[in-house]
Order: sequence, then structure tokens, then C-alpha cells
Amino acid sequence: MRSLPDAPSVQRAPQVGKFQTFINEARSPLTLGAVGVNAAIMRETDSEHVTPGARPGLATLYKDALIQKESSAFFGRYLYPSLLKQDPRYYPSTSASFLGRATYAVSRILITRRDSGERTLNTSYFLGLLTSVVIATAYRPYWARSASSTFKTLGSTVGGDAGINLFHEFRPEIRQMVKGHTPKVVSKFKESITQDQISRDVLSIPAE
Repeated sequence: MRSLPDAPSVQRAPQVGKFQTFINEARSPLTLGAVGVNAAIMRETDSEHVTPGARPGLATLYKDALIQKESSAFFGRYLYPSLLKQDPRYYPSTSASFLGRATYAVSRILITRRDSGERTLNTSYFLGLLTSVVIATAYRPYWARSASSTFKTLGSTVGGDAGINLFHEFRPEIRQMVKGHTPKVVSKFKESITQDQISRDVLSIPAE
């Protein structure tokens, strides 16, 4: 196994760093959005196996999907990386092409690095994903459990996590694009607040 070329100088992640990675993912709005998608998929799957009267509400499904996603983050970003000495952090690609960066971002689902910097299979992620799905399935009522629901949950979670990696990879461009399309009235309002703050700071300086 050779060292990753994308971030060879990054120091190994300490235990507290791995726990912070889990906290950041658990609190991310992207995670909450992915949970909503998973809940919608679970609702669609339930409609194929559960009678309308026994079908759980969307709020219940969202709670179930949240348990699965949060436990996946805990096991896949903290516990298993700590045990297997793998680094759960995402490092941006150094590729100059859009396709190269996109391919790299999606491939981080399969590939990660050891604490020592060597490339390796992302075992921590897949173990965390499987553990979380087992927990979430056991949490649901027996009549709502099915193989198709489990596989759809796995697929949607992997797809959502790949999408989150893509967002992390292209976040600077997305941020610049959003900033460039900010309405003029909002920009003027921010400029006004900044100028007003500068004026107050200047006035508060005591005369010599």
C-alpha cells in the first residue's frame, strides 16, 4: 500500500479528531437532508408491504431514518476508525479536472487512509453502515421489516454519503456561485452593517 498523493503531509487523526468528525457529520444540514430522503424511500417501500391503516407516519419514518444515519456516523466515523486505525476525514482532490475531482470524491466511499497515511479499503465505513442498518431494522416493527427495505436503505445511504463527499469537494465553487448570485439588496445591507460597525469602532477610539 502506498501513501495517498492528495494529502501526504496531513498529520494522523487523533482520537479527539475522529470524534469531532462524527460530531460534524451528525450536526450537518446535509445529513438531515439525507435523512429526509431515506425516510421518503422507507415510506415508499412500506407502501408495497404494509396495509394503509398500519403504515407509519412520515415523522416516525424520519425518526427511524435519523437513528440509522446517526448511528452510521458514530460507528463509521468514530468507533470503527478508532479500532481499525483508519482516518475518517475527507481530503480534497488535487486533480485539476471536474471529472477527476468528482470521481475521486465518490471513490472515497470505497477508499480511505490508515492513520499512517497508507491507502486502504474503507472498512470502517462499511462496517458502520451495516451495523447501523441492523440497529435501525431491529428498531422498526416486525411487520415493517423486509429485505427490499434494507437494501434500499443501504443504497440510499451510500448514495447520500457520496453526494456529501461531492459537496465537500466542490464546496469552494458552490460557495462562490451562491455568493455571486446574492441579491444586490442583501449585499448592500451587509455593506451597510459593516460600514456602520467600522464607524462605531472609529468613534470609540479615545483621542490622544
